[in-house]
Amino acid sequence: MKPGDLVMFNNTESRYAKWFYGQFGIVESCNDEVGHWCRVTWLQPVKYFHSFATYSDFSTCDFEVYGGHKSR
Repeated sequence: MKPGDLVMFNNTESRYAKWFYGQFGIVESCNDEVGHWCRVTWLQPVKYFHSFATYSDFSTCDFEVYGGHKSR
């Protein structure tokens, strides 16, 4: 996974799946040195509790790179 990739949140077991499952975003940055996290800017703001998230930081394993292969 690298900046600029189109990804979909696909972790059904995540406590955040209720809000983010199936949402598409663009990878802004990745940090492979500290736990494989990435920042994603959502294509559409995601309703999260009483506001809308325009970006999020999640583990790379929560995403699938659009195009079919699962991230590591």
